[in-house]
Amino acid sequence: MKSLFYTIVFFIIIACSTNKTVYWCGDHPCINKTEKEAYFKKTMIVEVKELKKESSKNSSEIEKIMLQAGLEEKARIKKEKKLTKYEKLVEKQRKKEEKILAKQIRRDEKKILKNEKKVVKKIVKIEDSVKKNAMASSDFDKLVEKIANRNTFRSYPDINDIPSR
Repeated sequence: MKSLFYTIVFFIIIACSTNKTVYWCGDHPCINKTEKEAYFKKTMIVEVKELKKESSKNSSEIEKIMLQAGLEEKARIKKEKKLTKYEKLVEKQRKKEEKILAKQIRRDEKKILKNEKKVVKKIVKIEDSVKKNAMASSDFDKLVEKIANRNTFRSYPDINDIPSR
């Protein structure tokens, strides 16, 4: 009975003892649970290594590696944030330039339309003036004929005799 009691206590102590395990993401230990999950989603592999209490050198090296990996992760996150900020800024500037160009195009189109309207008005005015000149020249021809008909029987034409309309 004593031996059974000792074996049960022995198994309980062994079962309750904690094993230090570290998850490895590729070539470095995972910093936290989110990195472990991200690496697992990416590669479907996460290694589990047990740390032995015997080698204090090994544990200090692992801690150094974990600290270095943590620093690298922080640097990577900062770099990603800067890149996203830069991309947003570039996108904002691109949109602003597009708006400016669109406004400039609209202004140019309006100027072209105004110029076309002016040209059309000038053409209409020129046509009107040509018609008036044509009417004036035909009126002048009629006057010349009238004067010539009246003065055919005279010895000389009277230039100052202009009939009223």
